[in-house]
Amino acid sequence: MAEVIVVGAGLAGLVAAINCARSGHRVWVLEKGEWVGGDPRIRPTVDVTPMEPEKLGRFIGIDLGPPFVVPTREFLVDVYGKRFLFPGEYFSLHSVERGSRSTSLDSYLYERAREAGVEFEFGAEVGSREEFSRLPADTIVATGLEAEPFLALGRPYLDVFGFVAAAPHQGEPRILGYFDRHTRYYHYCANLHGTAFALAFNTRPLPGSACREWAGRLEEEGFRFPEWRPHKGVVATRGIAAPTLFAGNKILAGTLAGIQDPLFLFGVHGSLLSGKIAAMAIEDKERAWRLFRRFTSRYPYMWLYKRIFDLQSHFARRPGLRAAFGALSRFPDLFRPLLGGALKSVPGFGMLD
Repeated sequence: MAEVIVVGAGLAGLVAAINCARSGHRVWVLEKGEWVGGDPRIRPTVDVTPMEPEKLGRFIGIDLGPPFVVPTREFLVDVYGKRFLFPGEYFSLHSVERGSRSTSLDSYLYERAREAGVEFEFGAEVGSREEFSRLPADTIVATGLEAEPFLALGRPYLDVFGFVAAAPHQGEPRILGYFDRHTRYYHYCANLHGTAFALAFNTRPLPGSACREWAGRLEEEGFRFPEWRPHKGVVATRGIAAPTLFAGNKILAGTLAGIQDPLFLFGVHGSLLSGKIAAMAIEDKERAWRLFRRFTSRYPYMWLYKRIFDLQSHFARRPGLRAAFGALSRFPDLFRPLLGGALKSVPGFGMLD
């Protein structure tokens, strides 16, 4: 079997590496960090995403369960000051820790990769057009939220700006989502494994006053963060045709592939899924492309919805969002089929056997 190079040791890159190694390839992972788990300045973090762990685990060939994938117990939504409380299972929400601790999903996948015989080179940064051009055909690129690879490979992206914070916090896994006047998206806070993580973000820089106001509201819920850090990243939802599996002779995975829902920007499910698809593309590009297109088939519709949502003023959004979450809260069984359809905007969710 041929040698396969994977650039990036995030969720998508690790899943791709594991599956390529199990198919008999010799696999090298090039990771710019000194270890798996991403930027240690902002990790550990907690991501929450709709997921069916057993089905997704069967598809990617890796068991997904506690302590690495944990059901989210509670989902609190604050819509311009009005609160709605849901059980996490109503939205199929699951929490994962990201970072280098032994309880993180990154560390779990790294250990599975080592067991499969994957070799790693840390401190190996690949970002420029010239560096990518020197890599062989069918290199799998899964570089996450970094802008430079997007530019080098001609991929569209949006800048996002905001603040992040992490602090010790005990309690059952929960997530708090805030829709308010400071952002075109939302702010969120989640906890798992004794850590709480909060992110406030927007497509334009947020004023410090917005962060302080939100931090005060989080304190009312028992989340106290002593330090907030400015943060800048990218998301792959700039255009209606953003998702793609290939860029020239390279295979894409994770955020770089645009396998991310454009409304809530859930990324974990799509990253795990796309790692498997990228590995499949080494052997059968046509089959992998068909699956990729199927799993991202709802993206254009949700992208258009997000564009319409962005054009609305906060004065118009407030009653609409309150009505939507109020209906879900009062008549959960009636709106469950509609919710199930909306959740399928998360790439691959509800499409796995």
